[in-house]
Amino acid sequence: MEIKNYKIEEWGKDHWSLLAYIEYRCVNHKCVLNKDHLRIKNPVVANSGDYPLPKPEWKPEYGTKLRGYFLPDGKKDETKIVQDHDDLDCIEDMEKEGLVENLGTGFNPVCKLTATGQKIVSALNAHKQEGSTFAQFSETIEKTLVDLGIE
Repeated sequence: MEIKNYKIEEWGKDHWSLLAYIEYRCVNHKCVLNKDHLRIKNPVVANSGDYPLPKPEWKPEYGTKLRGYFLPDGKKDETKIVQDHDDLDCIEDMEKEGLVENLGTGFNPVCKLTATGQKIVSALNAHKQEGSTFAQFSETIEKTLVDLGIE
């Protein structure tokens, strides 16, 4: 089954929090991601890490939350969850959008931020420092791309 890739304008909390995590791992862990910290739907890949207990079986609610999932009134739009889309799929989305270079595999995930990724994660960090959420960053991404000169 082929997984649909999502454009940066469609990304929600899961993409943005993963991008922040990738930056942390690039700065502090030579770009090597820890599989035990990722949402991975393939049980063979998910359980190939160092965590001593098996990860729970993938559930549809673990899927990627896209832009618009978290509503201003505190409710959730369940139509904005992609049930079979995990963090490895999000990394592929990021690579197609030019934010990361995927240097590893699902078993050995390694990602490096591109120059564009560094600019966007810098804007994301500023957004978070102002007290806003990852989900709220989705609402400003078009303006952020224009401000950064990214098309």
